[in-house]
Amino acid sequence: MSRPVLTDAEHAVLRLLLARAAGLVFDDARKDSMAYSVADRLRATGVATVAAYLDLVTGPDSTELAALINEVTIQETHFFRNPPQVRALRQTILPELFRSARAAGRRRLRVWSAGCSTGEEPYTVAMLLHEMVTEMPDAAEWDVRVLATDVSSRALAMADQATYGARAVQMVEPADLARFFEVGPDRVYAVRPEVRALVELRHHNLVTDAPPYAPGEVDLVLCRNVTIYFGRSTTRALVERIHGVLTDGGYLLLGHSETLWQVSDAYRLVALGHGDSAAFVYRRVPEVPTDRRLVLPERRSAQDGPPVLGPERRAVARRRTRPADRRRAPREVHPEGPLVAVRTALAQGRYAEADRLAAEVLLDEPLLAEAHHLRGVALGDLGRDTDALVCLRKAVYLAPGDGFAHFRLAGALARTGDRAAACREYAAAAETLGTREQDARAAELGGRTVQELVELCRLLARQDLS
Repeated sequence: MSRPVLTDAEHAVLRLLLARAAGLVFDDARKDSMAYSVADRLRATGVATVAAYLDLVTGPDSTELAALINEVTIQETHFFRNPPQVRALRQTILPELFRSARAAGRRRLRVWSAGCSTGEEPYTVAMLLHEMVTEMPDAAEWDVRVLATDVSSRALAMADQATYGARAVQMVEPADLARFFEVGPDRVYAVRPEVRALVELRHHNLVTDAPPYAPGEVDLVLCRNVTIYFGRSTTRALVERIHGVLTDGGYLLLGHSETLWQVSDAYRLVALGHGDSAAFVYRRVPEVPTDRRLVLPERRSAQDGPPVLGPERRAVARRRTRPADRRRAPREVHPEGPLVAVRTALAQGRYAEADRLAAEVLLDEPLLAEAHHLRGVALGDLGRDTDALVCLRKAVYLAPGDGFAHFRLAGALARTGDRAAACREYAAAAETLGTREQDARAAELGGRTVQELVELCRLLARQDLS
């Protein structure tokens, strides 16, 4: 069956149903995606028209709404996805959580994978936990659990099977593949029982259901690529509930394009790692008395990585002290500032040099959004769109109000074939362009006005970018 054409009225009804039932937002940029999902449900139910399907899905005691939610929320995902975050989990976050639990006199760790889809994410975390616990001399004393929840019963059923094709394990290192999977016929990979034993699967609606944990009970929450389906008010309510169940200093991991900017000040942004390997994660701000609301950066040990910064301090992060054994050649210094040298190289077409200079700046200032942005521009101009995506995603993560960063990211996504994500970024660019004084004189305008670029972004956000 070909994709049906949804009228504005039909799309509005479906949008309202999904928003009320699960907080899902399907704006005009995702109308085509909705149409494909409806086509699959028409095929499955045997209903001939969209109008008839609306009668079915809105009928009393209908189970079809749950089936539609299943259809629109299934995402393709992979084991060990988002390598910077996996490295941060393995090298910093989980070891720190184990140390903190031990120092507090408890042998207990709780992780919540919220919006776990088909299970690759919670099983990945369980693999890392299993790896660490088995190396501890007191392994038998530890109570470690991963709760994996999702609104899609179909996704949970697939997670319960815990068997996956070759595509799902394409990012797994050979050593981890041998350690954590059993390989069956036709290259089917089954998660080993000792890993599955750490994971509990549970149906849970993040919008309408109460959190599955008591206050302060969770050490780490992964809620990646979930809030992209939610409106801002829904996202704000969700992260407040997550904040309530996290321990003080507990971690929250979001997806590449998700941010708490203008959503919540109850978390600190943390940079873990350096350069391209840096991961940006959030930590729960400890409760303080109402007469002492000033939040200062934490003092952390060198092995814990760079200090934690509050949202208001991100853009002005300055040099970090490097470990004593870190040796490299002095960075080229421009008399008017390091980013001026990057911009000059870009303007003169010396893109490889601009990439190198921006990378040097980021070694000292990993939270400097503009450096990530300029490096992404340089890499894009070199034709390295896949590498540019890494930098541009970090740029919009650190500075969500930078419309030009959204615009550049949208272009890179479109060129690499991710049409739906490109539409979202063009829409974000249209919303944020012109909100900063420097926007009116940006080089990206190329003789156009900001408003002309806004209109172009709105047009591109509505188009099927094939």
